[in-house]
Amino acid sequence: MNLNLSTHINDIVQVFEYQDLYDVVLVGHSYGGMVIGGVAEKIPDRIRSMVFLDAYIPQDGKSGFDLIPGLRDIYEQRRLKEEGKNWLVLSYTPEEFGVTNNDDINWMKSRLCPMPFHTHDEPLSIKEIKPKRLSRTYITCTDFGDSMFHSIKSKESDGWDYFELRPGHDSMITAPEELSGLLLKIINNND
Repeated sequence: MNLNLSTHINDIVQVFEYQDLYDVVLVGHSYGGMVIGGVAEKIPDRIRSMVFLDAYIPQDGKSGFDLIPGLRDIYEQRRLKEEGKNWLVLSYTPEEFGVTNNDDINWMKSRLCPMPFHTHDEPLSIKEIKPKRLSRTYITCTDFGDSMFHSIKSKESDGWDYFELRPGHDSMITAPEELSGLLLKIINNND
């Protein structure tokens, strides 16, 4: 099975087309940063702005593995080889992403599923770099410890707005009110 980054990008593009969406604030969390970068390359005229929530910042010709050194080795170790599903990677646990509330952990565990390996080894082509003309915001989750995304220096990038949240990587679960308040602030500032 070959579910990859293009699969996810095309899925979101089809949602835009089917729902006839325009003027959208597109938010990508974690790996979703790669997805929204690809979506913005394909349909920039439908997007008002992009928010990267503790996420990858895509670069032309680079895969997720290229952007985070050592991640390929981690994913190779987490592949579901024994189950005959070598194309899938065991999902991270809620605890690995800093979720500590038992109710949240149980809720997440009931919804977690493996990640297709090829989502991270497919390079993203953003030849025209159309997303650069869109308003871009980066939110980093500072209490995630040694986050793989802390090495991303969007704060120093031209044309980016930058915010910090204290909760862990999955702030939409650990601090939904704080995150939604920040997202509303970002949306209102981009009007």
